[in-house]
Amino acid sequence: MGKMKELWAEGKTEVPTWYQYHERELDQMVSNVIIYNVSYLISALYNSDVQGVSDEDLSELMWKVDESFEEDGAEPTYIEALEHWIVEDWFAHDLKKRGEMVGEVLGMTVWGRTTSGQAISLDYVVQDILKDIVERRKANG
Repeated sequence: MGKMKELWAEGKTEVPTWYQYHERELDQMVSNVIIYNVSYLISALYNSDVQGVSDEDLSELMWKVDESFEEDGAEPTYIEALEHWIVEDWFAHDLKKRGEMVGEVLGMTVWGRTTSGQAISLDYVVQDILKDIVERRKANG
């Protein structure tokens, strides 16, 4: 049974959101590309003096400057990474294209996630990457 029919069978008559329609696929992608939470490790490295790990590399994973409102005369704001995750390289590339904090630490590709307390599959940037994948598949048949 298709996703639309499943939702209607459950008595839901409203049109599902993109997320509801692709929920299983999105959750599967997240489980394939998000490898391990290393928030504690990144914090410990930042607060210690480990050879081969520079403060500059770590600070790029800890916060970034949002200058989007600077043209309007507003001061730039700092956006802090609340979690750090080891991710697959191709996913890191897509995250970086969308302005996310991504870097390499001790041979690990790490994403500095700016949200916390919700499923990673609910992050807008993650849904946006999956939408691109789905659209590419449609275009390539």
